[in-house]
Amino acid sequence: MNKQLPNESPKPALEAEHLQQLSKEASVEVAESFAADYADHLPRRVERVVRTVSVRDRDFAMDASLSLKTTSWLAGALRMNQLCRELELALALADWAAAASSAQDIALHLPRLQDALSTRPSLAAELQTDVSSQR
Repeated sequence: MNKQLPNESPKPALEAEHLQQLSKEASVEVAESFAADYADHLPRRVERVVRTVSVRDRDFAMDASLSLKTTSWLAGALRMNQLCRELELALALADWAAAASSAQDIALHLPRLQDALSTRPSLAAELQTDVSSQR
């Protein structure tokens, strides 16, 4: 099975527009809090995906992947979101070899995403830059 979704190239680790949109819809504080919570919970979420796939618990693996996928989308972690979608496809097809490979890809991507999250500029600074550039 081709692990990558058809017609889809690898996505970036982190895209700022998603958190910027959340800050517009809610507030900068809410978006920053969500980003911090996402980063804090990320290792446990990834570990849950890997563990449930390793024991071949399809329902819990799908639940873990859906949770990680959804929060990754909101945080702008597009590559993690993409990897979760690949895992979900493998799970839907009961292709445990592909699921194990996808879970490994998720675990391998974790340090890159953590680095991107730890070095991202604050939303307040980004908004300040946007306001200054519009003048």
